[in-house]
Amino acid sequence: MDADESPDDADLYDPAYVRSLFDEMSATYERVNVVTSFGFSRRWRRQAVALLDPAPGATVLDAMTGMGEGWRYLLPRIGPAGRIVAIDLSPGMLRGARRERTRLGGAAIDVREGDALLTGLPDASVDAVLCLFGVKTLSPAQQAAFAAEIARVLRVGGRYALVEVSAPPSIVLRRAYLLYLKRVIPLLGRVLLGNPENYRMLGRYTERFGDARAMAGAFRTAGLTAVDVTLFHGCATGLVGVRPRT
Repeated sequence: MDADESPDDADLYDPAYVRSLFDEMSATYERVNVVTSFGFSRRWRRQAVALLDPAPGATVLDAMTGMGEGWRYLLPRIGPAGRIVAIDLSPGMLRGARRERTRLGGAAIDVREGDALLTGLPDASVDAVLCLFGVKTLSPAQQAAFAAEIARVLRVGGRYALVEVSAPPSIVLRRAYLLYLKRVIPLLGRVLLGNPENYRMLGRYTERFGDARAMAGAFRTAGLTAVDVTLFHGCATGLVGVRPRT
């Protein structure tokens, strides 16, 4: 399916479609993201990393890393002895991630093309897992598989944090916010030389996603704790938890 086609419900979460969508958006994604969120996307990434609170020297899986937009906040926390394993299925986004790695001066960042639901990492091999604005493109079944993969790769006592653009609980704010996501952002995407239909899809994903609380049960079923987090009146939500010691 071409990225500029609107997929049927059954195809919306097809990894091949999601890959093509983000490959096409990769040239303009970060500019559109920052401008259209009024800078809140950076604030929410920073807050998610603060909630993750990785220790110096930690190995962190950055799942669905995109262009590595969260690394500037991660690296000061994990220090020179720390390591980031960054995984994304979009080659276009990963080209941007590799440029970011170079810009950051050769930090210990392992950039891999792959599926965050099936990372290939050894069991209990990472200290922390971060996911920034990736889970809205997962179906409920894929969310459960993602939670299971996090539980598998996390060491006992390891921590995870994720954040996602969400539909606010207030009816008035939700209607206004979704209108902005589905109508205004595509127009801004066009101005910034992006395909407006691609950015319209992000609003569609957000509307279907709702908020992160819906995923909490899947993470608990996978054996992780899950505490929901609300940011800016519910325009973004997240989950934070650990792999318990017992």
